[in-house]
Amino acid sequence: MKATRWLAALVTCGMAITLAQAAPKVDGKVNAGEYAKILKHEKSGITLSWSIVGNTIYIAIQAENEGWVGLGMMTAKDDKKKGADSYLFTMEDGKLVAMDMIQVKRTGRPVLDEDEGGKNSILASAATQNGKAWTIEFSRKLNTGDKADMDIAAGKKFFLMLALGPEMNWKEEHKKTMRWYVEDFAF
Repeated sequence: MKATRWLAALVTCGMAITLAQAAPKVDGKVNAGEYAKILKHEKSGITLSWSIVGNTIYIAIQAENEGWVGLGMMTAKDDKKKGADSYLFTMEDGKLVAMDMIQVKRTGRPVLDEDEGGKNSILASAATQNGKAWTIEFSRKLNTGDKADMDIAAGKKFFLMLALGPEMNWKEEHKKTMRWYVEDFAF
């Protein structure tokens, strides 16, 4: 039986066929078709792209900003930002600093997971910055095993937080941070 007839027979029988998608290359550049899904957040101007390959999620953030760029995930938004699994990206001496963080207080800046007994769960990260134009890519496991990180499951809804800082110094008070929430977001 030819391969095309075999595939047609599987489809006719109602069997789903999923072709494996290649993992995006974490190099600070987003190529056409590299990511499976894209969110263009109009209010912030941020484009978020992602692919889940096996037990790993690959995320790209494209933004226009002179300062740091952040992404947060919360299963529930009960007490402002408290409990958010946060990722903050800044440049120091022309090099990307990618931080896995947790929001321990209702407001203010998050702290490194490592400072709260957790671990840095970022597997790979890269960025390019050209003027104000940022492209950031990073990957992490869907379930990192770290209590400071939110478990991610394809299709499971949560609160997504997008943030832009006014300068590269992420340690400054986050009062002038621009922040947006996306309710019922799912990877």
